[in-house]
Amino acid sequence: MQPPKKPQAKSNGKGFLIKAYHRFYHFYLRYLFKRDTILSTISVFLSIGILGLLPLNTSILNPFKTALKDLDFNDISYSVLNKNAGTPIDNRIVIVNIGNTDRLGLAFMIEKIRTAKPKVIGLDVQFDGPREPEKDSVLRHMIGSTPNLVIASRINWENKSTPEQVGYFGIYTANRGFVNFIGEEGGTIRYFSPAEKIDGKTYQSFPMALASFADTKAVERLKHRKKEYEIINYSRKIDQYLIIDGNDLLEDKTAPELFANKVVLMGYINPDPFNVEDKHFTPMNKHFAGKSIPDMNGIIIHANILSMIFDGTYIGHIPTWLFWFLTILICWMHVALFMRYYIENHIWFHLVAKIAQIFFAILSVYIGIIFFDWFSIKIDTKISLIVIILAIDIIYFYEALAVWLHKKYGFKTNFHSKSH
Repeated sequence: MQPPKKPQAKSNGKGFLIKAYHRFYHFYLRYLFKRDTILSTISVFLSIGILGLLPLNTSILNPFKTALKDLDFNDISYSVLNKNAGTPIDNRIVIVNIGNTDRLGLAFMIEKIRTAKPKVIGLDVQFDGPREPEKDSVLRHMIGSTPNLVIASRINWENKSTPEQVGYFGIYTANRGFVNFIGEEGGTIRYFSPAEKIDGKTYQSFPMALASFADTKAVERLKHRKKEYEIINYSRKIDQYLIIDGNDLLEDKTAPELFANKVVLMGYINPDPFNVEDKHFTPMNKHFAGKSIPDMNGIIIHANILSMIFDGTYIGHIPTWLFWFLTILICWMHVALFMRYYIENHIWFHLVAKIAQIFFAILSVYIGIIFFDWFSIKIDTKISLIVIILAIDIIYFYEALAVWLHKKYGFKTNFHSKSH
């Protein structure tokens, strides 16, 4: 008779997890709380702070600055993923394409529109000086006698001490708003400034001035945000707004009720994609990098800003404290990984470091795009990428300092007993 077999111990799931944790701790976590890792992480942010204080202005950085200054991966949300696709036509806004109408024609357009009792009329035209006296006189009278008409002005972004440029007819009304955009000199229009202070006086932007007539509660919500500038949440292209041809308006081919209780924007539109007059680059451009042809007229950009103000669909940011907490955590974890390979498996250090950098770069861009596209939250990952890039060089400098301190003062470090 054979003796009974000794029962085998059943696999224990908890034991497996404990073993996995110990392996992970031995491989990685034991470097997470070492003094060298913590001090190296602190050194990374000290280096960023010191570099930020240096007045660097060297031409060697110009190619990189030129290549990256207008690149934002969040544009992929609009140009590739079609963020806000399917948004219905905004029937609160009517756009009148003024084309090449002269000043007398503009005056007649305003007259026909205001008789329909719109909430507000916005005239996105800048008048640089006198032309024909009779026509100027008619338009001047129309501007001065239309209390809910907002005309265009400009401010100087580079010299904030320069007064607002109100144009030839600006003195005949107090209803003005600056129409120039942040970054309009060849860049992509991603931001707008609700208002600017110059010599103690506040000047409203064109959309802000219009919204002040149309929806005061929406304006209060915008002011309550207390943002110096807002990211424009583009929700509509040209075909998602009601466009009226100015000639049809002058020839009475347009029903007056279309303008009743609406925000009416008067501006230049050319639907020809190859006509770039008064057009700007926007994130909706099909080519999010290396854009060649501007894609949106200024009046359509103003309409998008107005839609955002009315709906309160602003682009949010993660809290500053959370941003820095995540940045420090990401840097700390990468430094721990780099330390482990630098000290114990130096032959693999550079390969692992480069793979980690590439992996995190792709992951951070992907997460940033998802948050921007799904939740309208902008996550700036540039600082995180910078700290990971700096971490490798900081380890080299830290090693030299730590070894010197060890030899001179007996500083305890993991570097002195390791050779590469």
